[in-house]
Amino acid sequence: MIIRKTLFLWIFLVCTFQLVGTLPLAEQFKQTGYREICDKKHGSATFDALYAYFDELIEFLQTNPLWAQKLYAAKERFMRSKDRNYYSTDFFGLYDESKKEGRNQISFYYSIHFHEFICFHYAELNQVSEITQFFDACLEIQKSYTPLFDEAAAELGLETIFASDYGRTPILLKIIKYLPSYRPTKPHYDGTAFSLFLDSTNNQSLLLSSYKPSLSIEDFSSPLRNFSREYNQNSILLIPGSLLSEFSIYPTPHIVLQNDKPRYATIAFAMRPYYIHQKKELYPLPSFKH
Repeated sequence: MIIRKTLFLWIFLVCTFQLVGTLPLAEQFKQTGYREICDKKHGSATFDALYAYFDELIEFLQTNPLWAQKLYAAKERFMRSKDRNYYSTDFFGLYDESKKEGRNQISFYYSIHFHEFICFHYAELNQVSEITQFFDACLEIQKSYTPLFDEAAAELGLETIFASDYGRTPILLKIIKYLPSYRPTKPHYDGTAFSLFLDSTNNQSLLLSSYKPSLSIEDFSSPLRNFSREYNQNSILLIPGSLLSEFSIYPTPHIVLQNDKPRYATIAFAMRPYYIHQKKELYPLPSFKH
């Protein structure tokens, strides 16, 4: 059974993704901070549709505050449930920072458990097409990437890092819209096991650096990509987050630059189930003024 499952995973990965480079994953993370992968299943068609649904959801919630309150109440109730602990985070649902000076962004953190919770407990939200079509699009995208996270963990010798009674890797899908007034201040580390940059309407806005002491702005650059954003394929980047530090795998610092027009992006976060965050000192990050 284990051999059959491993063979199925290998076939799925070969058919769906194309890896770049021959270096072991740990060495790639150490040298460049990321691994590029060609996603042969989801391209610009998939994500442009997702962003259209996101804009419809944003407009609906901004013009219907009562429905926005219902969705917020659902999030607050979900965060008091046991399923929330599976993700070891408090980030779920909509965060509208469009009016917050400097931040000027709107993001949504989607998870399968949050989706199922709303379907079961909030029948009225299931009647709103702006909500259901966005959630369904997120579900269709998210379920494709579990094998990739599992394979990355296995390559690092961390096969059991996602083990839990649920039997599936806890993944958060973040969809974000940066407004032109967004201003970056400094890079950051993700509080994840892995982060997977699935799509962006402007890849050049993402700057990365490998993890090292005495970081400066000059250390950050846009990754050189072997693949491009096309209708039916995409260039995606896998980076480690801070939840692997105890295994001497350190997070990749990154920052998003300002754009002169709205920029959309989608990131998948692989979390650690029921993880108690450990305080660990990481190399300081420079202030950024671009």
